[in-house]
Amino acid sequence: MRQAMATASHRHFRPRWGWMVPVVLVVAIVPLASDVNVRRLQAYKLPMMAMRQAGSEIPNVWAVEQTNGSDVYSNGLQIENRLAVTNEPRVYPLVRRESEGQVGPLRYQPAGIVFHTTESDQVPFEANQSRALKRIGQELLLYIRNKRAYHFLIDRFGRVHRIVVESDTANHAGHSLWADSRWVYFDLNASFLGVAFEARMRADELPVNQAQIHAAKVLTEMLRSKYTIPAENCITHAQVSINPDNTRVGWHTDWGAGFPFKDIGLPDNYELPNPSLYLFGFGYDPTYMNSTNPELWIGLFQAEERVREAAVEHRQSVAEYRTSLQKKYRKQISALRHRGATEENDHEPN
Repeated sequence: MRQAMATASHRHFRPRWGWMVPVVLVVAIVPLASDVNVRRLQAYKLPMMAMRQAGSEIPNVWAVEQTNGSDVYSNGLQIENRLAVTNEPRVYPLVRRESEGQVGPLRYQPAGIVFHTTESDQVPFEANQSRALKRIGQELLLYIRNKRAYHFLIDRFGRVHRIVVESDTANHAGHSLWADSRWVYFDLNASFLGVAFEARMRADELPVNQAQIHAAKVLTEMLRSKYTIPAENCITHAQVSINPDNTRVGWHTDWGAGFPFKDIGLPDNYELPNPSLYLFGFGYDPTYMNSTNPELWIGLFQAEERVREAAVEHRQSVAEYRTSLQKKYRKQISALRHRGATEENDHEPN
């Protein structure tokens, strides 16, 4: 569980306000990419284009039967509830994309989905391994339940297990950042649902099977229907994970390659420009590049293009403009921490 289950002591903070993460930012400017990485990106350059519309429509799914044991939905989804637990109630502030530290209203419903792999022990998915598969899966379920690690786990048999109830936060994203067409989201533990596959990333093959892909498809349809989640907010952990200490993306790299967006009924969101880069001046290093692949690099290249174009518009060098973006990030974090402290004081007894 190296990536998805990072130690809570330094990655998954559990304050009352989920977004109040302590941030230490380096003053030195981190280059956006080495010359080698730029050349690698250029080799996979695609024309700037609007995201494909396939899969963008909100599905229509409703609950057919809901009990303490399981839920059944109109698209065939069945969720096992026997291990469901509570955690801290979800509440997070909305931040407008173009604002300079302005914190908006609070929201209590999830804004998106982050897909993970558990990076847990694996045995061959074969009939003669059924006993080991069941044992390992049960141990994993109990472990992540204890850690409040995800909202849902899809096991290797394609069963969907509810872990943390949807109304609460789960410790799945750690330091993370994403933005859609209207809002910026800091600390996705509070704002996004965590869906994990019992799987380990592999260089040579897809880490999940067809049963898991089908389960993810019907689960995603249900969640998008229930919470009106836009397709652009259904992304992988490798796209949203950040390291605030060195202002680089990719603290975690699960699903940095090969996520089956199309099979799950979503657009290829790897093509989305990474907002950590173009909104807040984050960079990346060779380790991140080596842990991902060209399909995800497209989003990095598109983000870099935005940074370069904006630098020209502001009559600044790319380095100067990136520094201003990093200042904006610090200002946003400061505003969120101030908002959290104010709300905390408001709830203290007189």
